[in-house]
Amino acid sequence: MEKRWFTLFKKFEWRYEKGRQIMKGSGNLFKIGSGTVFCCVAAAFALMGLAVELWAQEWAPSWQLPRRDRPANLIEAPITGRGEMPESRFFPPMICGACHTDIFQQWRGSTHAYAWSDPLFQALYQKGRQEAKGEQIEVMDSCVRCHSPVSFTAGEWTTTQPPMPSEASKQNVFCDFCHSIKATAGIGNAPFIVDPGDAAKMDFGTKRGPFKDSPKINHNTEYSELHTRSEFCGSCHDVSHAGSRLAVEQTYTEWHMGPYNTGDPATTVHCQDCHMRQRPGVPSTGSTERPDNPGFAAPKQVGGVERPHIWTHYYIGGTSLVLGPSLQEPERQKMAEDRLKNAAKVEILATSSTEPGELLRFRVIVDNIGAGHYIPTGLTEVRQAWLEVEATDAGGKQVYHSGYLDDKGHLDGDAVVYHTVFGDKDGKPTYKVWEADHIISDHRIPPRGQMVEKYAFLVPSDAKMPLQVKTVLHYRSAPQWLAVELLGDKALTIPIVDMAEAAVTVTGSKAP
Repeated sequence: MEKRWFTLFKKFEWRYEKGRQIMKGSGNLFKIGSGTVFCCVAAAFALMGLAVELWAQEWAPSWQLPRRDRPANLIEAPITGRGEMPESRFFPPMICGACHTDIFQQWRGSTHAYAWSDPLFQALYQKGRQEAKGEQIEVMDSCVRCHSPVSFTAGEWTTTQPPMPSEASKQNVFCDFCHSIKATAGIGNAPFIVDPGDAAKMDFGTKRGPFKDSPKINHNTEYSELHTRSEFCGSCHDVSHAGSRLAVEQTYTEWHMGPYNTGDPATTVHCQDCHMRQRPGVPSTGSTERPDNPGFAAPKQVGGVERPHIWTHYYIGGTSLVLGPSLQEPERQKMAEDRLKNAAKVEILATSSTEPGELLRFRVIVDNIGAGHYIPTGLTEVRQAWLEVEATDAGGKQVYHSGYLDDKGHLDGDAVVYHTVFGDKDGKPTYKVWEADHIISDHRIPPRGQMVEKYAFLVPSDAKMPLQVKTVLHYRSAPQWLAVELLGDKALTIPIVDMAEAAVTVTGSKAP
């Protein structure tokens, strides 16, 4: 089998460029010097003569962990390819829900349950299918591997025909698929190795998970170290462009190179420690407690075992736009808001006094206190986190405003926005991932890091002192204009969540 070798320097080179650009842009600062860290790590590996082996298959893993850091079932082996596993091998999630009732109810309103059917994703995906040319078509095909994995393994699509998912694969990312993964061949671009039972023959096969003593009632069980670690999540939550190899989603890498991955199993906080401990009233972020969730994975009457902790399957993340008919929609939206509100904090540093007619200078500091990855993460070319800053005088008159929305939901062009901007081959900004050739800018907040934004405005001569300066860190999953462009009259209203806010008073009497 042909193999490709890349030095780690090549992997981290783009990240250093991003870090350097952030630090050079408009006076912004890091508490964590991520660019330097990534560059030094890359240089160290290069000097040691180490390299990363990538299997030259349709969607090669973006990189592989050093052997000493691997779970037992992260292996070097051929991955499950297109058309190698018919959909009839997999049980639909409702079958699993017959015993795992609570977990099924948690999952059915999750982002995993709508990974393929999400209308915004579908509209963007179909647009890409229509516009993609040449190697760009492979990019669109690679989306299917994570968003509808059974459709991929069943071979329900080709590069010239759009996928026509069966009923089983329409279930998006579901129980039997994840718990039939026996190993992965690396990190990124879904290098999974799947070993399901056979639903057509009512053979439940072996289900893999985090417990070493799961009862074997309707199916065999097997402990999987992989399922307990971030590397499992990193199978899909790290994505490289199938053509240019540009790193387009790096959630796992952001975690792996960040402070939550200490290298010590006793202190490392894995993805599951936040995202699979969350439940109503328990946001479970890096800034909150993450208590155990005692209970049963299945009722005692059907053989379930009471445990000190059962991993939850809500998978809310920062998605406050809840899809599908569900009596739990308000609860799930509240869960997303709770998570976002415990991910960041803001602070204003301003002079204590100024006078009308003078220039007021101040800084807004944004800290990532709760996310184990950058804020935002994932589809960062679409995500929007931004600062709204407003100053009013004693009479309520607005004397400064930045980061506001117009009546159509469009963001002020001068706002400080935390996101990534992709460039196409001509250097033009694009949100179309299939056109992405390089990163123009990456202005985001690293885990346990901060950004410092500088502001200044001339206080009107007729302003009544004191001034009230307020800032709010807003977040939405996508800009409203994109929803309108993709969905037209059927466009969803993208919810906006206020993640954090702060205010200060600036008096009109100068300090002696």
